Amino acid sequence: MESLTKSYPWVKRKKAYWIWLNTVGRLIATICRLRVFGRENIPENGKVLLVANHRSYLDPPLVAYAVKKRPVFFMAKSELFDMPVLGSLIKLWGNAFPVKRGKADLKALKTALEILEKEELVCIFPEGQRSPAGKFVRPKWGAGMVALKAKVPIVPCLIEGSEKLIGKEKLFSGVPKVSISFGKPFYIDLEDSKENYQKAADILMEKIKELRKWK
Repeated sequence: MESLTKSYPWVKRKKAYWIWLNTVGRLIATICRLRVFGRENIPENGKVLLVANHRSYLDPPLVAYAVKKRPVFFMAKSELFDMPVLGSLIKLWGNAFPVKRGKADLKALKTALEILEKEELVCIFPEGQRSPAGKFVRPKWGAGMVALKAKVPIVPCLIEGSEKLIGKEKLFSGVPKVSISFGKPFYIDLEDSKENYQKAADILMEKIKELRKWK
């Protein structure tokens, strides 16, 4: 099976992804009492950039399970790939690639664009970190850079309630009841220039926040 990137050959469409989604993903979704709104807004195929807020380390499996109908490829913090068991599992599932936080990781951004070129769906968390419960933090400009360079449909995704498990402030703060909402695809009408990357990232976050009104 062909690799989706030159840098990370384990990133492929794999059967292991679906096994993981229907076992581990399903279990996490059940524990979190996941409710999904607007799944029909996600295109069935073709290039898609999914942008979501970030409240918990469980957000990636929850988003993958909420999307369900096609594989989701994630950026994940690079430290996870160095962990003895988890790092191997991530590579086995084949749906994540590392990003170094606290700096402009151009390699990770380029990898996201490579995967999109293969007609896949990539999910990024523009905030680049978990935000406190009920809050948002300002997005990183790198998310805007991906959006402007990719020029693909962008689907906003709002995650609420996941912070009760492995959130930023506490590992456990109650029984979670998570909702994930997907908005309609949109494009950003800005020139691809360094000056516009932060503007584009801010637009991504505003689109995510707008989903609070939609519910």
